[in-house]
Amino acid sequence: MPTVELVAVPPTGPLRAAVLRLAPRPEQEEFSGRAEQTLPLAERDPARHPYAVLEDGRPVAFFILDETPPEADPSADLLLRGFLVDAAAQGRGVATSAVALLPGAVRRDFPAARSVVLTVNVRNPAARAVYLRGGFADVGPRYLGGSAGPQHVMRLDLAQPSRGWPGSAGPPPRPSS
Repeated sequence: MPTVELVAVPPTGPLRAAVLRLAPRPEQEEFSGRAEQTLPLAERDPARHPYAVLEDGRPVAFFILDETPPEADPSADLLLRGFLVDAAAQGRGVATSAVALLPGAVRRDFPAARSVVLTVNVRNPAARAVYLRGGFADVGPRYLGGSAGPQHVMRLDLAQPSRGWPGSAGPPPRPSS
């Protein structure tokens, strides 16, 4: 079984370069974008923290944790955004593993956070199922401000016991530039 881990993306270096090459399947781009679009935006905003999902040490997925209060649920502490799995890595459980590790990463890097929220397009049932398996709850009502159409609002309560794997303390703090 491959080893999956979540690591902060540094502002320079080979990991950042590899993350920039990650892209979902073309039909999924409207939901997540491509890392080459979303990583530079995150790097310009100190409230956004980019993470790579590594499988056996290789970047295969990417997401951002945003400390800006989300419009879909202003009471949440963090917004999970731009989560994508590279097209070549899909179908291997990478997303499921990453979502299982997420509570540990958040507890380590954002110890005061009590919840994480995300929106997932109603036309993306596979992603919604991954989040549900990872402990997110569909809290409704639907968010209608998404650029790709209506979105389910999903929330992970970090006060609940982690569904992550033992030893999933999470990634190190994001390196400063």
